[in-house]
Amino acid sequence: MIEISDLHKSFGPLQVLKGINLKLEHGKVLVIIGPSGSGKTTLLRCFNLLEVPDRGSIVLGDTKLSFTDSRRIPQNKVLELRKKTGMVFQSYNLFPHMTALGNVMEGQVTVQKRSKEEARKRALTLLEKVGLGEKAEAYPHQLSGGQQQRVAIARAMAVEPEVLLFDEPTSALDPELVGEVLKVIKQLAAEGMTMVIVTHEMKFAADVADTLILMDEGNILEEGTPEDVLVNPKSPRARQFLNRLSGEAE
Repeated sequence: MIEISDLHKSFGPLQVLKGINLKLEHGKVLVIIGPSGSGKTTLLRCFNLLEVPDRGSIVLGDTKLSFTDSRRIPQNKVLELRKKTGMVFQSYNLFPHMTALGNVMEGQVTVQKRSKEEARKRALTLLEKVGLGEKAEAYPHQLSGGQQQRVAIARAMAVEPEVLLFDEPTSALDPELVGEVLKVIKQLAAEGMTMVIVTHEMKFAADVADTLILMDEGNILEEGTPEDVLVNPKSPRARQFLNRLSGEAE
């Protein structure tokens, strides 16, 4: 289970998160939507401490961290939390000098200290899972954007995280490549992978989310099922945001 309580984060005078509270059960999918600058990516990055909150607490499985403005989190605790998460970024972040296979093996060998033989076996299995078994020896520059993002998903899964984090996983892709990445994420959701996803793909959000939250100005404006949030939003601001999205899609 993931539980976030009273989470605050500021950058200088700019208060980006203003006391976020949420829970996510094991095997469920949380999708975060909202306008630019609403705090959704900052919240996601707090899950694995790429951004360290100023106040509040995060519970992930049996790891609990509490934050205050004056207290530094010990590095071993940071690593403990990060080992339980796998992050998929907007821009793939693959190592350009490594093949797809090498990229998926790297974290297993360097972080988990697996043997190269064991890491290779798992990497090949995961590349097959994301539909890229035949591309194991290809380098990133030889792959399409969608294929690179699928390698990045396999790499995040390779360390057997308790939760996968996705930061706008399709935003850097050409429109015709979006579907192949979303298909892989939907498959993981169907298999019971715990995931937190920031996205602007509303149809995908509706299809994959168990819980959907809409953020605005550092707060959770709406929270519930996709139907609750996307079809029957309670607040005028949420309706305004969703109506604008609907207009852009037409």
